[in-house]
Formats: sequence, C-alpha cells, structure tokens
Amino acid sequence: MHMNLQITAVRKISRMLGIWLWVIVFSLLFSLLSPYYLSFLNFVNIAKQTSIFGIMAIGMTLVIITGGIDLSVGSIVSFSSAVFGVVWASTQNTLLSIGAALAVGLLFGLLNGYLVGYVKLPPFIATFGTMGICAGFAFALTTDSIGGFTSRFETLGNGTFLRLPVPLFVLIAVALIMHYLLKHTVLGLRIYAVGGSEAAAVLSGVNQSRIKLLVYAVNGLLASLAAVIICARIRSAYPGIGDGFELTVIASTVIGGTVMSGGYGKIAFAVGGAFFVAMIQNIFNLLGIYPFMQNIILGVFIVAAVLASKMQEKKSTAAGI
Repeated sequence: MHMNLQITAVRKISRMLGIWLWVIVFSLLFSLLSPYYLSFLNFVNIAKQTSIFGIMAIGMTLVIITGGIDLSVGSIVSFSSAVFGVVWASTQNTLLSIGAALAVGLLFGLLNGYLVGYVKLPPFIATFGTMGICAGFAFALTTDSIGGFTSRFETLGNGTFLRLPVPLFVLIAVALIMHYLLKHTVLGLRIYAVGGSEAAAVLSGVNQSRIKLLVYAVNGLLASLAAVIICARIRSAYPGIGDGFELTVIASTVIGGTVMSGGYGKIAFAVGGAFFVAMIQNIFNLLGIYPFMQNIILGVFIVAAVLASKMQEKKSTAAGI
C-alpha cells in the first residue's frame, strides 16, 4: 500500500509539472553532454529563443484547443517583418512600424478565423492558403533585408532587465494574460467548450464561429508580435524570416501537452514546450550537429506527443466506461 501511495504521488507530480518535468530531466542530461549547457550565458540564449516561439505557441494553443490548427504563422511572421521594415524605411517611425506589423497579423488572423468559423473551411486548408498568400506578399513587398533601427527599439530584442533578456518578460506578460483569460473568464470556458464538443457548445448557446474568429485573430496578432521582437533581436527585417516557424510552433504546443483533437491545453505547458524545443536546438548547436537533424528530432517528438495524447484519451475513456 505504501508503494501504491508513492506511485500515486509521483503521477500527481508528473501531471502537475507536465512538460516542465521533462525540461528538468533533459537539462540534467544535456549538462553531461556539454559543459557549457548550464552556464548563465547559455540560459540567456535559450530564454531568447523560447520567448519568440513561446509567444507564438501561446496563440497556437488557443487555436488547437478549439480543434483547429494554423499553418500560416510562419508566413505571417515573414510578412509582418517585411511590413515593419518597409514602413520603417519610409517613415523612420518605430511606433508606426510596429503598429503596421501588428495589423498584418491581426488582419490575417481575422481572415483565418472567418474562413474557419464562418465559411466552414477545414483549418488545414484555410491556413495553408493564407500561408501561401502571406509568403507571396512578403517577397512582393521587398526582397531586401532592411535595418538601421534605433537602439531603443533594438532593446526589445537584445536588452536585459535584472540580467534577463527583455523578450522573456514580454513572454511572461503574454502568458499571464492568456492564462487568466483561459482559466478565469467566461470566454476561456467557451474556448474549451468549442474544442471539447462543438455541438454541445452550440446547444449551450456558445457562438462557435465568433470564438474561432477571436482565437485565430489572437494567434495572428501574437505571431506579429514575435516578428517585431525578431526584427529587434537580429537588427533587421527580412521577408523570409519566418520560413519553417510553423513546425517549431506546432511542436512546442503539442509537446507541451495540448491535445490536437481539441478541448485541452495549458498556457504554462505551451511555454514549457517552447523551452523544451529551444533546449533541443541549443544542444544541437553546442554539439555541432547538422541543423536538418533538428527537424527530424522535432518530428519524432511531435509523433510521440500525439501518440501519448491518444493513449491518455483511451485511458480516460476506459475509466469513464
């Protein structure tokens, strides 16, 4: 009986920590592979990378909770970056450039939400289409890398506060806001309801079309916010900067435990998933392993996370029966 209690306690701790337990375990493992891994400077590098993909993973979590997916986030980042650079080159106005970049994400997020929520297109098809549109617009707008930003703006991507990177505090602020929205508001309950059972949500009076419009809009807006931070971090705006980001963002979200079929997901775990992915990329760089291997590993982790989710669903169903 004592052994059973210990096993139960371990399981409770595992469920409570989620992906963060694996972050701890793999951190210890990676520290054995490279003496630089646990250094403060390396932690800062991981935090910077996590901040960008963590912000995007938060938006993707909202979308996947409703049973959807957004393949266009990488292209939204690219188009937002291009718009930021072009507006900056024309006006030298940082606030106007940021506003224009954020507007891109919001507008394409609304378009995705309208196509999925009101036109009833499958999320994969709708966002695959807007992915191509955004990528095309980005390079139609400019093919050049645009820089020369103010040092104050570049602080957003490279500055520090209390020795920690500024983007990390942006991520924390976004995470806290979205956690409160999901867990402590009626809107959050409706988002979960749409993903749990759309038919039941409609019968309960939930406007599922409006909810989907909202979550895709937020997702697009957060993708643009990530684009602005990237521009500040690398001190330039480039129209192809977000190529392939969708894989990393979806990986972060799914590895964080968000169920692909909808109805379940946690903001803290999405951030943990982004941190985990950043750890993988970081240790590969430290060990000098070819970048293409990162995509292979991410693909494996995505499949493993989805399989684990399916197994958990079967166990829950069996327990209910």
